[in-house]
Amino acid sequence: MIVGVGDIYAQIPRREEVRELMRATQASVREQRGCISYAFAETLDDPGHFVVVQRWRDQAAVDEHYGSGAFAEYQAKIADLLVRTSELSLHVVQEAVRPVGSVTPNSVLED
Repeated sequence: MIVGVGDIYAQIPRREEVRELMRATQASVREQRGCISYAFAETLDDPGHFVVVQRWRDQAAVDEHYGSGAFAEYQAKIADLLVRTSELSLHVVQEAVRPVGSVTPNSVLED
């Protein structure tokens, strides 16, 4: 599996425009072959700083994505909305584990 984590820095006055572009992009990318998940989120303490987390089946799926029309369209539209260059790191993951159990909404913690 390939995991990508990136930082995108949007112009504050154009944040809503960026959000709409990201919503449309994540919807179209999620339908691409080999995409396990693809999501944008804005950070809590730094308005205009968005994070993208993406998971791909393999390198071929990543390559296909970066050659896709959806990626080209996103790149063309996002360029004028940024305050600085985006950064993305790709990681090859051989194994993933959950270090702790999940907490459910109705679970109660005891001392």
